[in-house]
Amino acid sequence: RMRDSSYAVVCAVVSGIANLVLWTGYDAHVFIVESVLHSVNGREPERIGAHDGYYGLAVMNIFYMLANLVVPSLMNYFRCKWILLMGATFFTFYFLSFQLLNKFLYFFSCGILGLAFATFNVGYSGYMTEISTRQTLERNQALNWGVSNNSVFFSGLLYMLLTTLSMQSGVEIVSKYREYSDGEVRLFFAAMAVLGGLGMVLFAFLPNREMVGCIAETTERTKTVKEQLSKMVRVLVDRRILILVPFYLYIGLFFSFWISIVPTTLQFTRALAEHKFLPAYFGMCFSLGSTLMSLLTMFMSNRVKNFSFKPLGVLNFTVHCLIYILAVCLIPEWSTVRPNDEPSLLIPPSIPPVLVLGFLFGLADAANNTCRTVISSLLIPSSRQQTFGASRFYHALAASILFFASPSLSVYTYVIVLSTVLVLATISYLYTCAHVSREERKQSQLPPSYVVPALSELPEKRNIDSFSYEVKTPAKESQLY
Repeated sequence: RMRDSSYAVVCAVVSGIANLVLWTGYDAHVFIVESVLHSVNGREPERIGAHDGYYGLAVMNIFYMLANLVVPSLMNYFRCKWILLMGATFFTFYFLSFQLLNKFLYFFSCGILGLAFATFNVGYSGYMTEISTRQTLERNQALNWGVSNNSVFFSGLLYMLLTTLSMQSGVEIVSKYREYSDGEVRLFFAAMAVLGGLGMVLFAFLPNREMVGCIAETTERTKTVKEQLSKMVRVLVDRRILILVPFYLYIGLFFSFWISIVPTTLQFTRALAEHKFLPAYFGMCFSLGSTLMSLLTMFMSNRVKNFSFKPLGVLNFTVHCLIYILAVCLIPEWSTVRPNDEPSLLIPPSIPPVLVLGFLFGLADAANNTCRTVISSLLIPSSRQQTFGASRFYHALAASILFFASPSLSVYTYVIVLSTVLVLATISYLYTCAHVSREERKQSQLPPSYVVPALSELPEKRNIDSFSYEVKTPAKESQLY
């Protein structure tokens, strides 16, 4: 029988590979979806809107946001691997819908994609707590994310392969700007559907052993959907979550910016659109940055206690500032919305600075996700799945607003908005980390005979909306803090 620590590493790697396969298809799609639909609109305006790529992602995030209210209740009925399988099935349906692309089917499938995101993230977060203890969470999260985020690298390879196949088949790839024929669209999304199907198979065969002492053991599970909704609403307005809302909102804004807005500018800027494989190179550099940040987190978490708290938070803030400085200097103002040949503010659009930008995005995204997973796992121990759901709820809320507004926003507006929210997010994150650290120190000072009961066992007079806990001893009740 494999030791628990070795088993956790194997699970982190295997689930990371499954994530890698599924997200390779998604990342390849989201890099190009606005440009794809813009191309189809140019040929058949009645079939799809010019900016339906942005609007579709907004609809997806609305469904994602609402689904996060109820999807955590699936934990009562299914193991996390089966929830992951369900999410992969929804992703595959979305990819297949592009074989019959039209406005109504597209927006319906975007709703299904929102369900895919919600089920995947609940399954993913739950699976990580099933294979991790408090001591191994940072390591397992960084290892899994380091493998998973190579999906952006492989999505770049997929893009290069499919583009090459299209060129060899005689399809015109580049005119003045990057355009996609109907044949290319069907080819691209058929390949993504195949990856979705392969992801379904891998999730079905994930290791599924019970681990003693895992974080999931302390999570209280709701018995009904009504109870789940009630608990979810309480968590959404819990003051611990409300303090962290700017951080969750920021992650939603930033994720939307790097995964869709910036890749679209690469194909809407004439000087960059001439380089057919630039989106692929961008994705590869992103994966390099993500892998480096994951390795750094794994290395430092073994040497610095709570490295994912203040140290990673400060490093993350610095990287994000560099990203916005480079973006505003490099990207022409309205390349976010339309094809153009306008000059940039300071740095002429070219391949080297775009690759640097992709690398910085990788560093920042890996840090964001490690910080979110760690703090969400520890913030409300008895309601971890609801905390994960709340983080995704606010993430999706921010993303949906951003995508609905995207057809009217220049790159300068994006940078102003995201930089402002970044400051608030960093303050709220560091404050929450300091509080969690204090609570953990207090817990470590308890005598070994003291046992902190689960939520359901606590006296009714305990205030569940605060950070206070009561611990019963045989003789009396003691107020700890």
